[in-house]
Amino acid sequence: MFLVEHQQDKWLHVYLPERPNGSMGWILVGQVRLTQHNYRIIVELGAHRITVYKGWQVIDQEPVGVGKAETPTPGGVYYTKELLKPTDPNGAYGPYAYGLSGFSNVLSDYAGGDGVIGIHGTNDPSALGHDVSHGCIRMSNAGITRLAATLPLGVPVEIEP
Repeated sequence: MFLVEHQQDKWLHVYLPERPNGSMGWILVGQVRLTQHNYRIIVELGAHRITVYKGWQVIDQEPVGVGKAETPTPGGVYYTKELLKPTDPNGAYGPYAYGLSGFSNVLSDYAGGDGVIGIHGTNDPSALGHDVSHGCIRMSNAGITRLAATLPLGVPVEIEP
């Protein structure tokens, strides 16, 4: 899965889900199946806020927890590439977790994985609105549950300062 930045003739310029963040490449249109939707996610790190849009309509906006100073959430353009349902919905990741196409800039691995950043629920709602994570974006369990029921994969995620 890729996020298309633009098309030029028979070529697509796409964001690649690899290090370094922001990597892009070209693929032929005929090598992929294209789908479209009008969802997008904006995460404002300084405001500790996530806003989810369908077109220009806000369908969710709420406080989030973001990376601590030593493990900051990296800014940039990413996309949702997988939706996971943790075995313990009351655990640290909440009932759902989106894996994004980006990676921590300071952790090469985390919890047995390769340092992928994500958007997920939390078992500590008091941490929302603060710098608390290892780079992931934590939101309410109710919010991530709504998103999991609504959003397709491939949703652009813009992480802003």
